[in-house]
Amino acid sequence: MLFAQTTLINAGSSWKYLDNGSNQGTTWKSTTINETGWLQGNAQLGYGDGDETTVVSYGSSSSNKYVTTYFRKTFSITNASQYLNYTLKVKRDDGVAVYVNGNEVYRNNLAANATYTTLASLASDDGSTFQTTTLPANTFVTGNNTIAVEIHQNAGNSSDISFDLELIGNTSAPASTTQKHIRWGTTKNPLEGLTISWTNSTSATTDQIKWGYTTSYEKGTSNVSSRAGYSSSTNKFFSFTFPGVLNANSTIYYSLYDSVSGVWSAQKTYTTTPALNTNTFTFAAIGDSRTNVNVWNNISTLTNNRNPAFVVFNGDIVDTGSSASQWNSWFDNGTNLVSNKLILHAQGNHDVASASYYQNIFDLPKNNTAQTELYYSVEYGEAVFICLNSETPGDVNQYNWLKSTLAANSNKKWKIISFHKPFYTVGPHAGEMNSYWNTWFKAFDDYGVDLILTGHDHMYERFKPINRNVSTTNSVANYGSLPTEGRCQVVCGGAGAPLYTAGSSSLLQTFKSDYHYVIFDVTATSLCGKVYDDTNVMIDNFCIDKPYLNTKQQKQIFYPIKVYPNPIKETFKVEYSSPNTGNAIIKIYDIKGNLVLTDKAEKTKTDFTYQYTGSALQKGIYVFEIQIDNQKDSSIIVRE
Repeated sequence: MLFAQTTLINAGSSWKYLDNGSNQGTTWKSTTINETGWLQGNAQLGYGDGDETTVVSYGSSSSNKYVTTYFRKTFSITNASQYLNYTLKVKRDDGVAVYVNGNEVYRNNLAANATYTTLASLASDDGSTFQTTTLPANTFVTGNNTIAVEIHQNAGNSSDISFDLELIGNTSAPASTTQKHIRWGTTKNPLEGLTISWTNSTSATTDQIKWGYTTSYEKGTSNVSSRAGYSSSTNKFFSFTFPGVLNANSTIYYSLYDSVSGVWSAQKTYTTTPALNTNTFTFAAIGDSRTNVNVWNNISTLTNNRNPAFVVFNGDIVDTGSSASQWNSWFDNGTNLVSNKLILHAQGNHDVASASYYQNIFDLPKNNTAQTELYYSVEYGEAVFICLNSETPGDVNQYNWLKSTLAANSNKKWKIISFHKPFYTVGPHAGEMNSYWNTWFKAFDDYGVDLILTGHDHMYERFKPINRNVSTTNSVANYGSLPTEGRCQVVCGGAGAPLYTAGSSSLLQTFKSDYHYVIFDVTATSLCGKVYDDTNVMIDNFCIDKPYLNTKQQKQIFYPIKVYPNPIKETFKVEYSSPNTGNAIIKIYDIKGNLVLTDKAEKTKTDFTYQYTGSALQKGIYVFEIQIDNQKDSSIIVRE
């Protein structure tokens, strides 16, 4: 039997609001205040989207808008004792805190102890969907109750805010089901191939799902596939891949049929990501949860509260990959995140104790010739996410797949790599990946990878911009994908495993021996990371900026240039493969951008070889450029 539900506050209800940019301190959220000066209007309240019933003010400056807008509503409950709990649904753009009778009950995209000038995190759904949480029975009292809400902008020049709220009282217990450990995967990307999986007992036979974009489950009821769980005698895994491309920024309502108890579960929800062609979204990165389940519970909850579109997990999920009890504990303690967000996993060395467990538990893409989930790619918006298996970095098939995937996605604005074992780390695992400078990292440099996410060392590290095509010992000036810019590598291995301390390196930008998680905000011209510790204090922030990229500009596909030997001596040879043919204009610039040499050659087929005597070049770093029609490609060369 599902909850019997009573709607106590309808969406679209009338609210008092204060939109004058004032500092209301803390008294505004209490049950009795002087509401003189407060205005009143029906939700949705806000500005900038065109779907508001009541438009609120942002002040006199469109570039310095009020950060905080306040809302209040007093209503009556005849008999609060009849409700077992309450379902709170709130639309917010960007951040929100909700108080009932002066007590905080919900916070999303907004730091604890925020003041009226505290900016929120970006709402990845732009406030278009209801965020849902359950409130306990003692939240409200019989008689009058006051709900107070503060909505915060994420920037002074943000284009819009949104607010609406619905409150439902639940008067009967949910169905008792044996299903557990709901998790989300994908066979392709966040909206196409989205897959829900769950665990049930071995006696389960024909679990089902009913779902839709409304509470009536208009998409119908479907049978689901099953497979053995940790062992055929322990449990079963069930999964369902949603058909087609799902609606973006939408709430999926679903219920699972438990074939053991013969009942449907209570209604559940999942919020889909922004559209596949978006250039603005948020994702999270975490890793190395392993043994400390209390830390993992906290980090996973804090990460979920930031409402990322999805999560990149950099491996070492559990301490012993063949332990069913550890996997159960990981799911139990991370349910706030795992049951609500798509997670793109990379296998760690502790997970590999049973690769079959790891691959059986999660549903991940198999878009490689080996048809394995251990390395894969996901294209989303202007980004490509490439997950590698650092347990087998010498695998030639994986390396060739990496290069071909980077080449196929060379026109993507953001190239993001995730795997477990880091390069350059100054922790206990330093040097483990050094044998792969000339394969993996060379590919990262050649194709202009922007961000490398790893774990393995249980701490937070961020390195200076590294481009080994320019220097194998020194950093370069900026993060980015241009030939003279460098990779941004982040080690985020602090989700529960025992913390490490770091050594020293001239290439290390910052280090923290703290449990942590990372939130990345992606826009048309920037990828910015904010790192929070386990008390939600920001411990680092950084940006990869590409102001030279404009979404209105035509996408440019880049083709790699191979120069050898490099560093060059008296002569060097260039190999260049691109579909363009015709007159090739060749230019060499010094590191300051001064033109040093111009030459011409005829390119008559896809593969092109050019040989040049470099004796006229002084010692230093140069940019070698080839242009054919509108196609322009370049590479770094070093003259010894």
